[in-house]
Amino acid sequence: MKELRIEVPMDRQDTIEDVTNDFKLIWSRMELNDARYLYIIKVEDSYTNNLLHELKSRGVGDLFGSISIVPMSLFIDSGKDQSTVGKSAAANVEEILANIERSAVLSVEYITLVILSAALAAFGLMSNSIVIIIGSMIVAPLLGPVALTSIGVLFPGRGLLRKGMIAEVVGIGSTVAVGLAVGLITGIKEIDITEQMIERATEADPYNIVFAMLSGIAAGVIISKGQSLSMVGVAIAASLAPPAANIGLYLALFQFEGAAAATLLLLMNIVAINASCSLMFIIFELPRTAGKSKRYASRTSRNSKILTSFAIITFIYLSYLYLIWLDVI
Repeated sequence: MKELRIEVPMDRQDTIEDVTNDFKLIWSRMELNDARYLYIIKVEDSYTNNLLHELKSRGVGDLFGSISIVPMSLFIDSGKDQSTVGKSAAANVEEILANIERSAVLSVEYITLVILSAALAAFGLMSNSIVIIIGSMIVAPLLGPVALTSIGVLFPGRGLLRKGMIAEVVGIGSTVAVGLAVGLITGIKEIDITEQMIERATEADPYNIVFAMLSGIAAGVIISKGQSLSMVGVAIAASLAPPAANIGLYLALFQFEGAAAATLLLLMNIVAINASCSLMFIIFELPRTAGKSKRYASRTSRNSKILTSFAIITFIYLSYLYLIWLDVI
């Protein structure tokens, strides 16, 4: 259940009341002290997506007024919901972006978490400690930029793709650099190569292909539902920090074959998450317009399907190279 709080100028009250009447919504109104009205509407989660789209198509939140969406943990009502708002399987775009955009762009907090997670991953790999490696997965913020990149593919023109890719490249590059620095500072030698390092490079499991794909699907479902990416299960499933740090460790050993294998695994994971997330977004029919024309929506939908297909083909190709590397085929 969500509560929509809509503030509009008094001369725009007809716009809100037309929408609420069209969809048979029950609302309450308060008069604010600055010639504005505050409308409060309670709706089911599955209704907020289409309702928000309708409001924005009439200029609310874009041309005038503001919209706030407040989650409700419990709402008990003796009346029956007679709303005619269409249901949607996904959350609305603004909720999704609010959950991931803050942690998916370059910032001091983001860089700090990248460095900490990279150091944890490097030391966990060197000490063969799965506990420390899992800790690095939880701390790492790398899933956010990958998810934002997927959303940017579906919503061109909003700068999301550029922001996500920049944060993704900087985050992955920083993780590799920290892994290299840890390896050089500790003086890692060939005899120090651990089982955890080998498993993420030269003797990796072919099932990592399925693992990467399922991780991306899980992340796509979680994002589409408007939930936070800080969920521990998703953070671990879509782990990117350990293979990135492993590249740095192998570079410190001047073992370029191991570094190449770890790089291939990392690229496969990233592309798998991007492709799976984008596919889930299309399946859940995330809104792509929020007030734009149907022609624009059709073009955007077509472009997103093309780019998603390209990502899937790339994943299949990388998986093929990965299996060749492991001498499976």
